[in-house]
Amino acid sequence: MNPRLSQLLGIILVLLSIAMTYFVYLGTIEVSEQDFLTLIASFMIAWGIFALPFFIIGLWLLAKGTHEAKIGDISGMLITLVQKEGRIGVAAASHELRTDQETVVDAAEKLSRRKLPLVYLDHRTSEIVSPGAVSLEESLLHLLHAQRRMSFDQIAKVTNSTDVQIIEAANKLSKKGRFRGTIDKNSRVIYTQEAVAQLPKAVTDCPNCGGKLEEPVLPGEEEICPYCGRLITNKLK
Repeated sequence: MNPRLSQLLGIILVLLSIAMTYFVYLGTIEVSEQDFLTLIASFMIAWGIFALPFFIIGLWLLAKGTHEAKIGDISGMLITLVQKEGRIGVAAASHELRTDQETVVDAAEKLSRRKLPLVYLDHRTSEIVSPGAVSLEESLLHLLHAQRRMSFDQIAKVTNSTDVQIIEAANKLSKKGRFRGTIDKNSRVIYTQEAVAQLPKAVTDCPNCGGKLEEPVLPGEEEICPYCGRLITNKLK
């Protein structure tokens, strides 16, 4: 959902819960002729049924939308900053962008899952890194961890490497025990062990138009159908 729409719906639901609180109060006063404690108990029960769900969902949507909007606002600036520096600590990036570290981390992780990940988060060092600023092995290790599978073309565009270099780097990581997965030289795609295990649960045809997808949509992924334009979501189970 669009972050701004999520914020709007959250505000509407919170306001609706406030209105429902008022009507619940009036209704409780009108129908109850019991003592004060019973009146309070009746009000709380009615409020919990009619107003509390709107309030909780509204607050959740508002918080989620606000956080996602902050991520969207800094994503472009974060890419520019990281590409300029090569790599930068989360604390330094949050200081430069004048936002909290949690937002910076979430923005970096979201950017690392894009089709062309221009930055990724190194959890070990708490740094945000530009793939082209470090060794191919290091980039490949972190990119595959975030993406689960990547084509040679995707890797080449963000690391300026050739097919031979990519295969060599993946093999070196495999020999060191730092990468477990499959290198499909025919389709020119590298799959992590996690991706290979999830392939049987992948969506291979569009549920809307039945078109054959170029790449399977793994659990937890979203993809737009190239034929009908509908968003295909493979939810984690």
